[in-house]
Amino acid sequence: MKRAFSMLLALVLLLVLLSGCGQSEDTAASPEPEPVELAEPSELPAAQALAEAVLPASGKEEGLEVEGLNRDVDAERLAAYIEVICGLAADRWEDAAVIRGTGASAFEIVVLRLADEDAAAGLETVLAEYLTAREGAFTGYAPVEAEMAANGLVQREERTVGLFICPDPEGAGEAFSAAYHGEALPAPVEAEPEPIEEQDEFTPLFEIHDLLHRLLLEAACPEWGSGLEKAWTNGTATNEIKYGIAPDQYAEFVLGNWGPHTFTIPDIYTPEVLFQENQYEVAIFRANSEDGAAELVKALDSYRIKRAEQLRTEEDDTLAEVWENGRAIFSGRYAALIVSDYMEDAVLLFPRIVNDPETKGYFGRYINGSQPPKLMDPDYPDRVRFTPPNEEDMSLYDTSAILAAWKARDPSALAGDDREIYDAAEAVLAEIMRDGMTDLEKETAAYGWLTDNVDYDWTLQDALAETDRRSYGPYGGLVNRAAVCLGFAASFQLLMDMSGVECITVVGACFNSTGDHAWNMVKLNGEWYCVDVTWDANGREQMGADYVWRYFNVTSDEMGKNHQWDYAGTPEAAAEDRGGAVIGQ
Repeated sequence: MKRAFSMLLALVLLLVLLSGCGQSEDTAASPEPEPVELAEPSELPAAQALAEAVLPASGKEEGLEVEGLNRDVDAERLAAYIEVICGLAADRWEDAAVIRGTGASAFEIVVLRLADEDAAAGLETVLAEYLTAREGAFTGYAPVEAEMAANGLVQREERTVGLFICPDPEGAGEAFSAAYHGEALPAPVEAEPEPIEEQDEFTPLFEIHDLLHRLLLEAACPEWGSGLEKAWTNGTATNEIKYGIAPDQYAEFVLGNWGPHTFTIPDIYTPEVLFQENQYEVAIFRANSEDGAAELVKALDSYRIKRAEQLRTEEDDTLAEVWENGRAIFSGRYAALIVSDYMEDAVLLFPRIVNDPETKGYFGRYINGSQPPKLMDPDYPDRVRFTPPNEEDMSLYDTSAILAAWKARDPSALAGDDREIYDAAEAVLAEIMRDGMTDLEKETAAYGWLTDNVDYDWTLQDALAETDRRSYGPYGGLVNRAAVCLGFAASFQLLMDMSGVECITVVGACFNSTGDHAWNMVKLNGEWYCVDVTWDANGREQMGADYVWRYFNVTSDEMGKNHQWDYAGTPEAAAEDRGGAVIGQ
């Protein structure tokens, strides 16, 4: 990925720089323009000074470890970094400085000065592409970091360009401009806590009305906007009757629901009518305090249970199950009831949406996005066309000798990595497997062990790090316990093979076919299911013990929302069997 992207950036920048080089006979005879007087580097603020001025305004979180690169201390490492991310050799730029997060962080401040403004304008295009690449690098692995990259900012002052991937890119841009022009830097904002009664900095629900419509409800109901009967309101007249929530228990409210509706609600509301109002809904309240939001959750959950019981009475078991699987949750002062066929996606998005300090900016990024354009597959119109990115070596580790030794129960002929992998796999299976387990139970046990015990190898996201090839195979997952996606998939594959569960590894892509990715499929009772242990392991790492597995035994259609692969040449998973094992263990 790193090598391919740097070559692409170099090509883009080269085309920009050479765009004015072709001359016709007429222009060749024209007099040479007067040379432009450029300021000497010493007359402009040094890149290092600009980067250091930007850092306090970037919103860098306390505790984040950063590395600084500048030409006075580590010129060679800085030059290598600029060449990887910009495709520029050291003789193509005058001054540069970098401050970047280490480990699983997308945080990055880059200041780079080129020879002239045309070259700097070309660099703006290159760095905009780099932002997209960084978003893709973290998508599925670290959603918060992917979002930060997506919201990143590229800003130019004459022939000096700044890149800001940070929590507050706008603040970083203001500080960059002020420091460049020798002006006073923006005063830091004092983060003094205020009593809850006096806070008014929460996102008003009215402002996120369209965001919820286009983002949260898009996750809760992908069919939204396709002619499905639906309703959307911020009225409050019926909340006390419907949910048992009095007007003084909340500040604001919005509701999205969709049908088909059984009948139109009359002017005189009764609980019986309201219980039959719609099939699915997303109701969001802003309470007066966090404790108040927790109380609202109790009322919303009580309504959800009553609705499910009503549906059982009406013998609508399918829809009753949807409501039984719904969730009432709260985050900060916001409480929500979410009931849909796609509830898990909406539940994960909810806290990020309602607490985002720049909701409008986040909304614009999500809707207009910096993701690559989606080219849909004509044979699979609901899926993005698969084009192998070929950024990484995705060849599979040969486990045939390990499996032969396992079958013979004799590893004595194995040596080197194969023997270490065998011993590690044997120890894992002894720990997690029990006699009499079903194939689903074996799969669940292996999946849970990997999500709990294997870390993602973040060197893959580091432009200056060399990722150990072992991270691409079962050695990374089972011995080193640090792997990239192919290593997670290979580890899961080996554990399934050794347990007698039919399994395949799918080598495909993500982020609209721009990033290599790998996952698995298992066959249980004659049905194929899709699993992505890498993304669920990262979800657990990022969101903690309450994280709900999103990619365990799902259908191909579900996986196709954010994965791409050879659809025709791979088994189709049409069933879903989560077996009660939806929480990481």
